[in-house]
Amino acid sequence: MKLAATQPSSGTTALLARLRRAVGKPPGWDPDLWELTLSEVPGRAVSDAPTAEERAVHTALTLYAVHQQSRPEPMHMRGHGLGRAVRSLASATQAESAVRRRFDAAATATSFDEEVHHLRGLVAQLRAHRVPLDYGLLADDLYQLQDPRKVDGVRLRWGRQYYRIERDDAAHASAHTTDQGLDVAAENARRDAS
Repeated sequence: MKLAATQPSSGTTALLARLRRAVGKPPGWDPDLWELTLSEVPGRAVSDAPTAEERAVHTALTLYAVHQQSRPEPMHMRGHGLGRAVRSLASATQAESAVRRRFDAAATATSFDEEVHHLRGLVAQLRAHRVPLDYGLLADDLYQLQDPRKVDGVRLRWGRQYYRIERDDAAHASAHTTDQGLDVAAENARRDAS
C-alpha cells in the first residue's frame, strides 16, 4: 500500500484527513482523491455506478485513514487480516465479548453500507489500542463481500484468523520466530497498562 509507505509530512496528513472525510461516501465523491482511489483499481466500469473493486479500494483506504490518524507507527501491516487483528484487539482490551459482538455484526452485515458502519467502529477500536491491520487484505475481503457467492468464504477466513491465532502463535514461538503484528499489539497493551 503506497500511502502507508509514505513518510509522514504535511501533505500526507492532509491527504489522510481528506480520506477520513470520505468514509461512507461513494468512490469519486472527492475529485482530489480520484488519483489515489481510482487510478490503479482493477476491473472495468460498465456504467456510472461504482464497481465492486472501486468500492472496496475506496472503503479500505478511507478506513486506513481513520486507523492511521495521529499514529506515528504504521497501522497497515501485511498479513494481519481482520480476524487476526480483532483477536489481538480482544486480547489487548480484555473485553473479548464486546469486541466479539462488534466483529460478529461486521461478519453478518447484510449490506455493504452496514459492513462499512461496523468496520469503522472496529477500526476506531484497533486505532485506540494500536493494533495494525492489512488493508490490502481488507480491500480483497470487501470486494468479495459484494459477491453473494463469496460471502461465506470471507466469513470462514475471518473465523479462522480469529480462532487459530493462538495455535499459530505457539507454533511461531516454538520455532523462535516473532510475529510483528502480535508483538506490536502486546507492546501497545503493555504501554497502555503502565
